[in-house]
Amino acid sequence: MRIAIEAWTAFEDYPEFMETIETVTIVEDERLHWVAVIEDEAFEWDADLVEHVPDEKVSWRAIDGRETGEVRFEKLAADRTRVTYQLEYDPAARQGKADTVRRWMTRRVEENLDAFKEMVEAFD
Repeated sequence: MRIAIEAWTAFEDYPEFMETIETVTIVEDERLHWVAVIEDEAFEWDADLVEHVPDEKVSWRAIDGRETGEVRFEKLAADRTRVTYQLEYDPAARQGKADTVRRWMTRRVEENLDAFKEMVEAFD
């Protein structure tokens, strides 16, 4: 479990498993600056870490209020951890139709979590 949590809180390593993320930079103690490229268009935003409970969860909120999220880690066995990811966002804040954005975000989150799982399992 510790490997999964340590990997998730290594924010600057997110581009290794999040396809559209170019960089994540820690700009203050609890503030992250994100740069993503989506369909050849760059997006930047800042988010605050709202809560970080070691070995349990990490939650965040975008400064502009368009997104909040939380990741929880639950130890199931010595070699198994359940990762629960919750993301709330305003699809209208992104360009395009809300349904299209919702489908794209769902697919992207699933792909990112699969890549995260593969990365963490490779540490074993």
